[in-house]
Amino acid sequence: MRSIIISDIHGYHQTFRDLLNLVSFRPASDQLVLLGDYVDGGPAPLEVVRMVQGLSKYPNVHVLSGNHDELFLRWLDKKEYPILKYTSPRVGGLQTIRSFCSWYQDDMTDEEVRQYIKDQYANEIDFLRNLPNCYEDDHHIFVHAGIDPRQKDWKLTSDKNYRWIRGRFYKLDGSLTIRKRVIFGHEPCMRLHKDEGNYKPWFGKQIIGIDGGIKFGKCLNALIFESGKYYSVSMVSKDH
Repeated sequence: MRSIIISDIHGYHQTFRDLLNLVSFRPASDQLVLLGDYVDGGPAPLEVVRMVQGLSKYPNVHVLSGNHDELFLRWLDKKEYPILKYTSPRVGGLQTIRSFCSWYQDDMTDEEVRQYIKDQYANEIDFLRNLPNCYEDDHHIFVHAGIDPRQKDWKLTSDKNYRWIRGRFYKLDGSLTIRKRVIFGHEPCMRLHKDEGNYKPWFGKQIIGIDGGIKFGKCLNALIFESGKYYSVSMVSKDH
């Protein structure tokens, strides 16, 4: 079975759809693993969530949660992190709120808009709330951000670290106590490569980073694992 892995879609619905078409994704015979961050940044987060929700009904499709999906839910529940204002350009939550509620203006109407989204999109919100943090198959461990290298058993990684960890995870590549390779998103590949022009998947000794940085004007990556080999397909934004 061919495995297709995509992360950090960030509301780029048309790009995501076109990338799946480009790699000729076949739900009946391919495994698709999505590593989270479906919202924040791009123009159509609601459409991405609905598309991912539809894909998740196939048995070979595995959908994980990301830190931006968590940030959206925290905003809905009035539990924002103090240093991460959801509607700031850095986070990109304004695009998500307006995708779910086109008449949103500013934080003066937050309470009304929160209730509207919870009422009108209860099914989509419930879907996001119940996404797992990890998935494992015969060859790989899949997560959004990484695993906790301090744990003897990687499955003891906390919810926060699965979604948020960065350098404490990938800087220990080569000394992690795991037998399978970890595939993750979250950290744009340009930073892992230390090259702003290189957005292709980054291959470490034990881990593979695949976030192509579409939120930052780069691309969306699909990492493909087939017959023991890896290759990737990248696509710049097709959304307007």
